[in-house]
Amino acid sequence: MDPQDPVAQGLATMASAGFEFGGDDEQVAHDVRTMWEQLGSPVGAFDAAARAIADLPQRPEVPIADQARRRAFERAVGINPVEVELTAAMSARELLERMARSVAC
Repeated sequence: MDPQDPVAQGLATMASAGFEFGGDDEQVAHDVRTMWEQLGSPVGAFDAAARAIADLPQRPEVPIADQARRRAFERAVGINPVEVELTAAMSARELLERMARSVAC
Protein backbone atom coordinates (compact mmCIF):
# COMPACT_ATOMS: atom_id res chain seq x y z
CA MET A 1 0.00 0.00 0.00
CA ASP A 2 1.17 3.49 -0.84
CA PRO A 3 1.60 6.09 1.97
CA GLN A 4 -0.65 8.43 -0.04
CA ASP A 5 -3.52 5.94 0.13
CA PRO A 6 -6.46 7.40 2.09
CA VAL A 7 -6.41 4.39 4.45
CA ALA A 8 -2.72 4.95 5.27
CA GLN A 9 -3.30 8.68 5.69
CA GLY A 10 -6.27 8.06 7.98
CA LEU A 11 -4.41 5.59 10.20
CA ALA A 12 -1.41 7.93 10.39
CA THR A 13 -3.62 10.86 11.34
CA MET A 14 -5.50 8.83 13.92
CA ALA A 15 -2.29 7.58 15.55
CA SER A 16 -0.65 10.99 15.63
CA ALA A 17 -3.77 12.71 16.99
CA GLY A 18 -4.18 9.99 19.60
CA PHE A 19 -0.75 10.74 21.02
CA GLU A 20 -1.15 14.48 20.63
CA PHE A 21 -4.24 14.39 22.82
CA GLY A 22 -2.55 12.37 25.53
CA GLY A 23 -3.27 8.75 24.61
CA ASP A 24 -0.84 6.04 25.63
CA ASP A 25 0.54 3.26 23.40
CA GLU A 26 -2.14 0.78 24.41
CA GLN A 27 -5.09 3.11 23.80
CA VAL A 28 -3.78 4.50 20.51
CA ALA A 29 -2.96 0.99 19.26
CA HIS A 30 -6.46 -0.19 20.19
CA ASP A 31 -8.10 2.71 18.35
CA VAL A 32 -5.91 2.33 15.26
CA ARG A 33 -6.37 -1.45 15.15
CA THR A 34 -10.16 -1.03 15.48
CA MET A 35 -10.20 1.41 12.55
CA TRP A 36 -7.98 -0.94 10.50
CA GLU A 37 -10.32 -3.86 11.19
CA GLN A 38 -13.37 -1.78 10.26
CA LEU A 39 -11.66 -0.98 6.96
CA GLY A 40 -11.25 -4.69 6.21
CA SER A 41 -7.73 -5.21 7.64
CA PRO A 42 -5.93 -4.13 4.45
CA VAL A 43 -2.51 -5.69 3.95
CA GLY A 44 0.39 -3.25 4.33
CA ALA A 45 -1.71 -0.53 5.90
CA PHE A 46 0.34 -0.13 9.10
CA ASP A 47 3.62 0.06 7.21
CA ALA A 48 2.17 2.57 4.75
CA ALA A 49 0.71 4.58 7.64
CA ALA A 50 4.09 4.68 9.38
CA ARG A 51 5.62 6.08 6.18
CA ALA A 52 2.69 8.49 5.79
CA ILE A 53 3.55 10.20 9.08
CA ALA A 54 6.25 12.15 7.23
CA ASP A 55 3.61 13.52 4.85
CA LEU A 56 1.13 14.76 7.44
CA PRO A 57 0.53 18.52 7.29
CA GLN A 58 2.86 20.62 9.40
CA ARG A 59 2.41 24.14 10.65
CA PRO A 60 4.00 26.80 8.47
CA GLU A 61 7.27 28.17 9.72
CA VAL A 62 7.27 31.65 11.16
CA PRO A 63 10.18 34.06 11.47
CA ILE A 64 11.96 33.97 14.81
CA ALA A 65 10.74 37.50 15.53
CA ASP A 66 7.11 36.28 15.37
CA GLN A 67 7.48 33.03 17.32
CA ALA A 68 6.71 34.45 20.77
CA ARG A 69 3.51 36.05 19.46
CA ARG A 70 2.52 32.80 17.75
CA ARG A 71 3.12 30.78 20.95
CA ALA A 72 1.02 33.24 22.94
CA PHE A 73 -1.81 32.99 20.42
CA GLU A 74 -1.65 29.19 20.36
CA ARG A 75 -1.72 29.05 24.17
CA ALA A 76 -4.67 31.43 24.26
CA VAL A 77 -6.75 29.29 21.89
CA GLY A 78 -5.62 25.92 23.27
CA ILE A 79 -3.35 24.71 20.46
CA ASN A 80 -0.60 22.34 21.57
CA PRO A 81 2.97 23.55 21.14
CA VAL A 82 4.69 22.33 17.98
CA GLU A 83 6.98 20.18 20.15
CA VAL A 84 3.95 18.19 21.31
CA GLU A 85 2.89 17.63 17.71
CA LEU A 86 6.36 16.46 16.69
CA THR A 87 6.65 14.11 19.66
CA ALA A 88 3.20 12.72 18.86
CA ALA A 89 4.19 12.14 15.23
CA MET A 90 7.36 10.30 16.27
CA SER A 91 5.44 8.17 18.77
CA ALA A 92 2.82 7.39 16.13
CA ARG A 93 5.44 6.32 13.61
CA GLU A 94 7.12 4.03 16.13
CA LEU A 95 3.79 2.49 17.13
CA LEU A 96 2.69 1.95 13.52
CA GLU A 97 6.04 0.32 12.71
CA ARG A 98 5.60 -2.07 15.66
CA MET A 99 2.05 -2.83 14.56
CA ALA A 100 3.28 -3.54 11.00
CA ARG A 101 5.86 -5.99 12.36
CA SER A 102 3.29 -7.73 14.56
CA VAL A 103 0.90 -8.23 11.63
CA ALA A 104 3.73 -9.52 9.40
CA CYS A 105 4.67 -12.24 11.92
